[in-house]
Amino acid sequence: MQFSEWEPIYAEILADFGFSREEDEVAARLLQSLLLGRKGDLSIKELASMIRERRVLVCGNGPSLPKGLAEALGGGQGSPEPSKRGDPVIIAADGATTAILAVGALPDVIVTDLDGFMPDILAANGLGSAAVVHAHGDNLAALREYVPKLTKVLATTQAAPLEGVYNFGGFTDGDRAVFLARRFGAKEIRMVGFDYDDPTVTAKKKKKLAWARRLVAIALVDRPDPAD
Repeated sequence: MQFSEWEPIYAEILADFGFSREEDEVAARLLQSLLLGRKGDLSIKELASMIRERRVLVCGNGPSLPKGLAEALGGGQGSPEPSKRGDPVIIAADGATTAILAVGALPDVIVTDLDGFMPDILAANGLGSAAVVHAHGDNLAALREYVPKLTKVLATTQAAPLEGVYNFGGFTDGDRAVFLARRFGAKEIRMVGFDYDDPTVTAKKKKKLAWARRLVAIALVDRPDPAD
């Protein structure tokens, strides 16, 4: 999804939640500055090569995730090295990393705004998982604390993209992971742990899940850009 298509949706989200676009932009510039001049971070070309024409398993962090992982991974025993596991490519939405590690697998990519269980996210990153780190107005402190501890990082924003800070579409970690898979040409996308109607969540989280449902539907009819 191009930013020109995303921006009207983004404006709706800002209005619905009372978020500040200016604060999102501050966060994006902070993330950009934290990555400036670093070596070994994830490039767009590398991310595309991981996903294009591959089967992708996108893992949300809902209560159905453990069962979904067992079904998708055939009992759940995966390689500790993502590059050696082959299909499916596993993309974890933030806190889903914990459940994936618990079944002996490792995400290839973690899409995170850094509010999941960070010891597990840091551990997975140390074992080779790439981190697609998202900046927004509410996570400036987390960006400062954790980005220096992460490697293989690619930066994203929900505001206008900057040099080295991308916007592929999406709002929650889960729907952004689906947009990512579509953007880079996944052959097939399977989703587990997407519990949009989870009755145990807060009112704010319920509203976020409603947005996630809507955005996933948009992402699944979006088309990747063949230029990547």
